[in-house]
Amino acid sequence: MNKVSARFVILMALLIAVVALPVIAQEATEEAPPAPTLLTDPFLQLPAEDSVRVVWFTEWEGSGHTVTYGEALDQTAEAETIKLSRTAEDESSRVGEQIENGQVYTRYTPRDIWRHEATVTGLTQGERVPYFVTSIADDSTEVTSAEYTLAPLPAPGEPLQILLTSDHQSMPMTPTNLQMVAQQFGEGEIDAVFLAGDLVNIPDRASEWFDDNRGRAFFPSLQGRASNVLERTLEENGVTTLTTTTYIGGAIIQHAPLFPVVGNHEVMGRYNPGEPIGYQYNDPRPRAVAEARYEEIADLVNPNGDEAIREQWIADNSFNSITYEEIFTLPDDGPAGEQYWAMQFGDVYVIGLYSTRIWRSPSLDLNTRGKYREAQRHLNQPDQWGWGDFIFEDLAVGSQQYEWLQGVLESEEFQNAPYKMVVMHQMPHGVGDNYNPVFAHPVQVLDYDDAGNLVGVRYEYPIDEDILVRDLMPLLDEAGVNLIHGGHSHLWFRMQNEAGVNLIETSNVGNNYGCYLEGYRERGNTPLADDRYNAADYALFGDAHGLEPIQPSIMAPQTYEDGSPLPCVNSNDLTVFSVFDTGTGIVSSYFYDTRRPGSEITLFDEFSIVGE
Repeated sequence: MNKVSARFVILMALLIAVVALPVIAQEATEEAPPAPTLLTDPFLQLPAEDSVRVVWFTEWEGSGHTVTYGEALDQTAEAETIKLSRTAEDESSRVGEQIENGQVYTRYTPRDIWRHEATVTGLTQGERVPYFVTSIADDSTEVTSAEYTLAPLPAPGEPLQILLTSDHQSMPMTPTNLQMVAQQFGEGEIDAVFLAGDLVNIPDRASEWFDDNRGRAFFPSLQGRASNVLERTLEENGVTTLTTTTYIGGAIIQHAPLFPVVGNHEVMGRYNPGEPIGYQYNDPRPRAVAEARYEEIADLVNPNGDEAIREQWIADNSFNSITYEEIFTLPDDGPAGEQYWAMQFGDVYVIGLYSTRIWRSPSLDLNTRGKYREAQRHLNQPDQWGWGDFIFEDLAVGSQQYEWLQGVLESEEFQNAPYKMVVMHQMPHGVGDNYNPVFAHPVQVLDYDDAGNLVGVRYEYPIDEDILVRDLMPLLDEAGVNLIHGGHSHLWFRMQNEAGVNLIETSNVGNNYGCYLEGYRERGNTPLADDRYNAADYALFGDAHGLEPIQPSIMAPQTYEDGSPLPCVNSNDLTVFSVFDTGTGIVSSYFYDTRRPGSEITLFDEFSIVGE
């Protein structure tokens, strides 16, 4: 080899080495991207006599989404995939390191979430089989869930344990509550979950469903994958004890179908991606207001008169439950699709009603757009009015939902069912703060001065126009409904009316809204400071119609100041859950004291929904 050639070889070797060095260094310092994972475990929906739906979510579209199932895990079912259309994050989200260490999202930002649903068929009633799900990520990685069990619709006569719950809303005690359910009954021993609304706080905020960094998002809590740190202080015998405990929720809905209903926190307001998600949530308008506005500008927004465009514009400018409806699969054979529904589940005929309204502040402050008044600054801006606590879906006589319900109650399936149950967010009776004012359409009152100037916009809620008591309850009484399960005030109580219908709210998971009983606590959030309102329409104590709560049958978890038993649980330290046993017809309620980690789960009330 001559010198020139030798030098060339040496130079080329050095050049290759120099070029290669940064690559080697880069490979040594760069972290490999995280392996793709499922966003949720699978969960069960809409069982039929020989099938059940399996649903799960990812943050990538992927492919090859399947369920493997059967005694020998030798059967498969392919999933259909959709992308959720409204999920997003914003500056108030709690995701990743957001809030504590910096902002991941500084404004409204759509977040891509894909939903996968497979129908598992060929099942036999009364038999539970194992299953798992598999998805292939966009980088071709195969991602597989753990193994769980599923079953089809239970047959009549099969004894079931049904969890009654509501108002999870990422509340501080939600993972604790669900962990205690799983601890008391064991994995796979709950046969269904009837959830009476308010699943999350703001439905279009994706992290509240999937990965809120406080560790108490909706799906992780119901799947035993939460990580919520709960701090509690106990003062006893002059000693103060601080405890810090992490709760993970319970692996419940991987094995049991989930049946939710719409609460006020499943409803978004006017759609405007230019505003934060929380602003959109708090900005609904009555549909009639949106329809009137549409007629004014129809030629501009829909010159061809397309009905689909009209409906979308009205929904975007009033309110919607799009994300809720995209996430869940529920019976949809009624006139409003999945918004209200009915089905037979074993010995229980269960009806899910759309019984809710927007929650607005009870303050009478001049600057408040509230349940009792419009803000003074908005008097001449009707587009900024809130229209009081208006009802999202009517239940009055003659309404679409009422007439549908009449038909359901007249059906042979309902009439022959051993147990007849209604699940609804706001019930006809209650002792919490959110049952005041009554469930009436707001009556708008315009106040003018002597010169004819508008000086105030107020809203009244006449007690004799309470739709749930005036119209709904006579229908349910006559039909022989055994139990109404509701939520809305974040407490536990139960009642029974003269027709023998039992009512229970069992949603004590934190952020309690109080139990208002004479001698215990008086409601302060009423318009009675203003003598223009009719005092008879607003209850300072208890149920507005005088129905009394029933004392717990075994022991009272809380007491009045004099030590006498309190017929409700309104504590932010005690968490309560209830389970309906269809084999006995008994609803059992339990409490757990979060100030005493590891303490006993205590049964404090039992009652039969079909009488003694």
